[in-house]
Amino acid sequence: MAEALPFAAMVQTSSYGPGLYGNPTASGTKLTPTTRGVAHKSLPLGSLVNIKDPKSGKIITAPVIDRGPYHGNREYDLTTQTTRDLGYKDYKQFGVRKLDVTPVKKTKIPNLGIKVDMSIPKIIQTRRK
Repeated sequence: MAEALPFAAMVQTSSYGPGLYGNPTASGTKLTPTTRGVAHKSLPLGSLVNIKDPKSGKIITAPVIDRGPYHGNREYDLTTQTTRDLGYKDYKQFGVRKLDVTPVKKTKIPNLGIKVDMSIPKIIQTRRK
């Protein structure tokens, strides 16, 4: 049975990066100043999340690449590049803030080798007797 994804919510977020550049993330990629992604404690690595900043109205999608945050009551840690994509100069300007975050569930429909005609059937008038 698939694990349910957390629902969309305004959650406390922070950013990370400068002191950790060069280190591997939980997904195996090296953290750099241009790495886009977020850290979350339990979402599967590679999952996507939509992030909306209610202040600017900007919406971006970023992958879960790392684990965390492990400080305070924060739900997500955003990489420096992710905060820049939201319009902030750097992680210091971003600070700690509430963002609207929605996990995206991607469902792949399996190819069962069955062709289905999805066209709308024609209506044929019948004669009244």
